[in-house]
Amino acid sequence: MAIAYKSIALSIITQLCLVSCVLSQQNETKFLYHGFFEANLLKYGSSKILPSGILELTNTSRRQMGQAFYGFPIPFNKTKSLNSLSFSTSFVFSIDAPGHGLTFLISPSMDFTQAMPSQFLGLFNTSNNGNSTNRILAVEFDTVKSNEFLDVDDNHVGIDVNGLVSVESAPASFFSNKQSKNISLKLSSKDPIRAWIEYNGGEMLLNVTLAPLDISKPKFPLLSRKMNLSEIFLEKMYVGFSASTGNMTGNHFVTGWSFSREGKTQDFDLTLLPSLSTPSPSDFDDFDPILDPSTDSATLNPYRTKRICTLAIIIFMICN
Repeated sequence: MAIAYKSIALSIITQLCLVSCVLSQQNETKFLYHGFFEANLLKYGSSKILPSGILELTNTSRRQMGQAFYGFPIPFNKTKSLNSLSFSTSFVFSIDAPGHGLTFLISPSMDFTQAMPSQFLGLFNTSNNGNSTNRILAVEFDTVKSNEFLDVDDNHVGIDVNGLVSVESAPASFFSNKQSKNISLKLSSKDPIRAWIEYNGGEMLLNVTLAPLDISKPKFPLLSRKMNLSEIFLEKMYVGFSASTGNMTGNHFVTGWSFSREGKTQDFDLTLLPSLSTPSPSDFDDFDPILDPSTDSATLNPYRTKRICTLAIIIFMICN
């Protein structure tokens, strides 16, 4: 009987550790999450995964900041060509009440312990805001007008490089393909909004596009900026989100996220995205299944396979 247990344990160790390695390598450059149950996500500050699978970056408490990053660094190999810097990402977010906003960011570090909440969006502080050594690219979805950062209004989208004075910004809106005109979007309406952020390294062009969740991708982006990201990016960077509150508070949610370093992102199946109408008490513990239901078919998550590997090793040692 002991020999049989040893054989089973060895088989589990081998297969699961191989799966873990393969998934880790595959997920370095491309992933798709419908909700965040067992996503490869590292959370900081006030951020947490709600029982519905929604990523909550902040709740309605004052002066909060929360960050969440994909758990592996993304390789941006600058040694071959500018084209190697290309990436695309799409995500669905919701902001309930105006204060202060959220950002998608690409950063050389996940350490934002020195950042400040409120208008600093959990990214910078009074001393490092604007420093070229930050090496941070962010796209802000800002719901409070901060005159010190030259914000255009209290409902805008901006491209930020190393600081919060945007190099390009505009009031939030989307281009209607049917009506052939721009239509305003209220970021803090709690309605789910989809964003596309795409960078073409060959053309050195960054595009940011918005639309309500049930609207197909607009033909024209809201923001389009020529920029050379080789001046900002290191060879490996982290991708994720940050949000903050101040005296003005609000919930900042992300319900789905797709990212690709090569080519277009995988599209969402909207029926698989968690709904904001689902009860999600903030004090509920993070759900922690071994199987990851955020993909089209359940796959073993690398973090969980490591736990199972450890358990299998213990069983093997006991049987031995």
